[in-house]
Amino acid sequence: MLPTLPLVSVTLSFCEERVPRAHLARQGPIWYETQTFSREPYRTERPRLPPAPPLGPSSQSLEARIYAIYDSLPPAEKKLATVLLQFQMELPSYTAGELADKAGVSRATAARLIRTLGYSTYPNAKRLIRADQHWGSPLAKLGDGQGRSGAAVLGKVVQADLDNIRSTVEGIPERTLAEVAQAIAGARRLWIMGLRSGYGLAQHAAHYFTLVKRDVQVLPSGGGSYSHELASIGQGDALLVIAFRRRPRLLPALLTEARAAGASTILITDLSATTSARVAQHVLRCRCHSPSPFNSFAAAVTLINFLAWSVTTLLGEEGRQRLEKLDRLVGLLDDVSTPRTTPSGR
Repeated sequence: MLPTLPLVSVTLSFCEERVPRAHLARQGPIWYETQTFSREPYRTERPRLPPAPPLGPSSQSLEARIYAIYDSLPPAEKKLATVLLQFQMELPSYTAGELADKAGVSRATAARLIRTLGYSTYPNAKRLIRADQHWGSPLAKLGDGQGRSGAAVLGKVVQADLDNIRSTVEGIPERTLAEVAQAIAGARRLWIMGLRSGYGLAQHAAHYFTLVKRDVQVLPSGGGSYSHELASIGQGDALLVIAFRRRPRLLPALLTEARAAGASTILITDLSATTSARVAQHVLRCRCHSPSPFNSFAAAVTLINFLAWSVTTLLGEEGRQRLEKLDRLVGLLDDVSTPRTTPSGR
């Protein structure tokens, strides 16, 4: 019989040192993240490249910094970057932890992203953002050298537009698009308001919606005041507002009054909308990044085109009958050329 050996208890433990939560220690090819005053085991992150060097004066704005690296970010940091874009108007009033909570990521992820964006600390980022005097203006890019960096490149514009459309579509749930199309199709009257840079897009939207739907009005019309126009909005109507950054301060009040009158409210805007987005019932956010000094509205045009098609499908025979009536009137009243009417040689 073998003798009974005394049991020896062996405890393997990791380093017990407590370090700041956001501290990262480099061990070989893997980054190890430590937790503040926590007995959780260390978690290993996937191999990462060293943080990007601080960005130069050519990309001083937060938005430019994010878009320069957005597609290469890990999923968690990409979620937080999207939150930063959405709350950039109110960023100075939030802590890094509060923004991390909104994105559903850790504080350590927030610290990594801030450094990757070229800021030394989050307070430093807030200070620089608050000091941006040309936010939303073409001067922002002209001032940082983007507008003086040489000839315009068509390929860059095309690629940015494609990226904007893809990112916009990926960020909007199909259910939201279906609800917006249903609100427009079922409205007693559709009001379309384009503010500032959204004015031309409102005309574009009105052109398509009037082809299949009756009672489509563009605001403001004929130089009338907003108060006169809004007084006509009533129960069962829908108000579609198209407004991008540097939105008029009165926008939240306009949306609030329309909702109080019983209208459905739809806002097509960019990622930076905050107060107005909270007031609207339906919000469609478009990515508007551009290599030029000017915003890109390719994604907004794509959404409008899709909504017009969706509304036509929902209206069914009613929409088809209106199209047929309009076609007859075009042939009767409008002086347009078609293969059937154009004389040979013209």
